[in-house]
Amino acid sequence: MNGHTIFTSLFLSLIAPGLLVFAEDNDAFWKSVYNDNHVLQIEMKVSRESWETMQPKRANNARGKGRLNSANEFDYAKAEITIDGQLFSDAGLRFKGNSSYRSSRASLKKPFKIDTNRFITRQKLHGRTKLNLSNAFLDPAYMKEKLAYGVYRAAGLPTPQTGWANVVLSVEGIADKKPLGIYVVIEQLDERYLEENLQGDSQQSILTKPESLDDWEYLGKELDAYQQYNIKIGKTNTPTIQRLMEIMELIEKASDQEFADKIQDYVDLENIAGYLAATSLLANIDSYIGMPHNYYLLLNNPQDKLKILPWDVNEAFGTFTLLGPSEQLVKWEINRPWVARRKLLERLFETEQFPKLYRIALTNLMEKAFTEKQMFAQIDEYKNALTPVLQKLGSGALEPFEMGIEGDARGRNLAVGRRTLAIKPFVKQRIESVEAQLEGVEKGVSLSRRR
Repeated sequence: MNGHTIFTSLFLSLIAPGLLVFAEDNDAFWKSVYNDNHVLQIEMKVSRESWETMQPKRANNARGKGRLNSANEFDYAKAEITIDGQLFSDAGLRFKGNSSYRSSRASLKKPFKIDTNRFITRQKLHGRTKLNLSNAFLDPAYMKEKLAYGVYRAAGLPTPQTGWANVVLSVEGIADKKPLGIYVVIEQLDERYLEENLQGDSQQSILTKPESLDDWEYLGKELDAYQQYNIKIGKTNTPTIQRLMEIMELIEKASDQEFADKIQDYVDLENIAGYLAATSLLANIDSYIGMPHNYYLLLNNPQDKLKILPWDVNEAFGTFTLLGPSEQLVKWEINRPWVARRKLLERLFETEQFPKLYRIALTNLMEKAFTEKQMFAQIDEYKNALTPVLQKLGSGALEPFEMGIEGDARGRNLAVGRRTLAIKPFVKQRIESVEAQLEGVEKGVSLSRRR
């Protein structure tokens, strides 16, 4: 062993756990999680004081026209978290979600967000600091989110990577090494993701999550007003915020001719078409097209075109049954892929070019990605990855798992409290319905959200 090797070995031995320095090692680890279906093993230990700190505070309702805010606010607290044998002392832990949290009030299996860097800086898991843990409360097969993001990705949209974790929780005085079972792990959309996947620059880009607005609005010339779009990255990037203002003014104020002539210069129409095509096929109603949440808006610079990014797709595959049972959602009409009032979409579908872009995106997905062969192969691959983990959790975990994939004799998923189809029956029936609509044989079911 030469001197350089000895020095390197000594240096590496002194690095704090979590501070991995080789990008190729980090990439290999996350590839194993997100592409090769390695299931993370996560153990979380929380003091009683931290558990109380984590409990939700009700957010104040925003006032004014079109403003909505019914979400809970969650605070981070310190926890001892071990991920695949790597200990993170005083890591940040909080709850997350809306319906996914509310559904789990009587259970310890709540959705969580981990931030290893929250209280101790530079404490990283293979180069990353945040993990989103979805409790898959309406998906006993634990694969709807992974499958749905795959469809959006096939439509040309950047999406977070997804994997799985087997989670154990200890809370002082409440639970001792309580197995919570399988969670869906979702990559964090942050500055690192922006630069690595979206060609973004935190000095110019803005990434917004406009959940307090029922629909996008032109809020006047005062740029501070556009903080209501919930800017996550780029709060002070004034020229790009100015661009956002100009886009909203065009959507709301332009004449029909001006809108048709200019919208392609301000909005990435292929991105919107791909988003709508994937959302339509997945009957993903709990999204921009139906509810005022579960998406991001991106502008990379002051000259960029606005893009939409999907987020929190846990109610895809016809799971959001507020507008009707899954048997109706699976036949949702393809010619109007939105259910709430959306000014941009209404105006786009009145132009000559956009309906053609949308139909091309829809047809491409039906031919290449959203096919029974392709989707069933993915489902079977994920089933093979999760079955051994579920077997170790006990026989009680396998029955709802199978039910979530195959359903009963009518294709219904009886393992959840909603009237929904299991994944394979939904895919099969959705393909049949969309094909019939494309051929003009069926019209599809019309859905609308009452305001």
